[in-house]
Amino acid sequence: MKKGLLASVLVVAGVLLNGGAVADPVVVVGASSEIGALTQNQVRQIFNGQLRKVAGVAVKPLDLPNGSSTRNTFYQDVTGKSAEQMKSYWARMIFTGRGMPPREVSSEREMNLLVGSDPSFVGYLEETRVPEGLKVVYRP
Repeated sequence: MKKGLLASVLVVAGVLLNGGAVADPVVVVGASSEIGALTQNQVRQIFNGQLRKVAGVAVKPLDLPNGSSTRNTFYQDVTGKSAEQMKSYWARMIFTGRGMPPREVSSEREMNLLVGSDPSFVGYLEETRVPEGLKVVYRP
């Protein structure tokens, strides 16, 4: 009886503790995009500004707002760098004239609207928050 109660308490505690955690971000494109799947290396290159076309399709990356937990998790998973380290990377790239960072959207809603409206936009969202009309092209 005590073991069963202890197991139940541990399960409930685990659910409560993970409830606030960020789900893994996934990379999304519009349903009409010709991009079928991306590798981690391609995603890293797109969001580093090193890759502007995938399978002949122009790509324009979008970033969630600075400070977003999904943004932090995304960059850590894909590049192995924090969002702050990426900010420094882009400061150097802008200063040397070698690139511009991804366009920053104001919210997940704007991300959904833009990615869904143009097949060249590439964004990321928590997997549990991907709406209809977008397709997942990369999962970490």
